[in-house]
Parts: sequence; structure tokens; C-alpha cells
Amino acid sequence: MAIAQQVISPVIALVPIGRLEPELLEQLRSDLSEALDFIVQLGAELELPDDAYDRARQQTRARRLNQLLAEVRQPEWSQVLGVTDVDLFAPRLRFVFGEADPAQRVAVFSLERLHDADAERVRRRALTEALHELGHALGLDHCEHVRCAMRFSNTLADTDEKGDALCARHAALLVEALASE
Repeated sequence: MAIAQQVISPVIALVPIGRLEPELLEQLRSDLSEALDFIVQLGAELELPDDAYDRARQQTRARRLNQLLAEVRQPEWSQVLGVTDVDLFAPRLRFVFGEADPAQRVAVFSLERLHDADAERVRRRALTEALHELGHALGLDHCEHVRCAMRFSNTLADTDEKGDALCARHAALLVEALASE
């Protein structure tokens, strides 16, 4: 007699850090869920930790926010993606759109530098950066394909050019990484 196996879909938690518009969060959650075909749920809002802010730079340490996400990660979450609206930095870089910690399976990205008068453009940029950081948190590297979300971006023009989808190779690698949970 064969035993039926239930396939459990990985759960990605989208966790706001600081106050963000609920409509924007729900739209990003929905866009990510559709793009990845996995469950994406909203986690509870977290306060920005005081020790994350660097007064001299007037920016927030991305690494500190990833530490916070690792601390609140729930066992049922295969991946945690933090989203914030403050300017992020990493050591030796002027700014970062986001940063991932593959060892902890967490990532954070910021909307701060993605703003535009065109709401649809902001939506695409947010999805692009969310996919990019999730990919890094799952061990994916940068891509050479011009339209892949895993392509490196140093400017908003780069982000807009690469688009909000993964190339076939990176899409397969991301699904494989999430499914191996």
C-alpha cells in the first residue's frame, strides 16, 4: 500500500521594519507570491532598532536589520524578507538597496531609494529588489542576463532595466533552493 505524501509549500515571511503603508505591503506580498508560486505571508511589524542607525552617515545598517530578522524568525518560515523605508548601508559602500544573510536565510531591502511619482514603477522596483535579495539569501549569485532580477544594480536605472523577473536559470535555482527546505 502506497503512502500518500503531502507536499508542503515553503512559507516566505514578509516582515515590515518600521511603519509602512499596509496597501503597499499587501501588494508586495501578492506580487511575490505570484512571482514565486509560494506562500508569502505578512509577519508582524518590527520597530527599527536604535542601534541600527549610524548618525555620522545618517543611514541604517542593513546587517543589523538582518540580525533582527534572524531573531524573530519562526520555525515555519523557510525564508524571511524584511522591508523598510530607511536608507541602508553596508561597510565600505555608499548605500545598498538591500542585503542578504544566506547563513540565516534572511534578507532586507529598502524602499527609500525606489520612490518615484509613478506608483507602478515603484511596485516593479520593489518586486525586483525583493526577488534579488531573496535570491541572495538562498545562495544565488549575480546574473549576466540584462533582464534578470539577479543582475547587479548600482543605480535605479540598473534596477529598472533588469526588470521584475528571474531568468530561467535563476528561477529554477530559486525554486530548487526553496523546495529543498
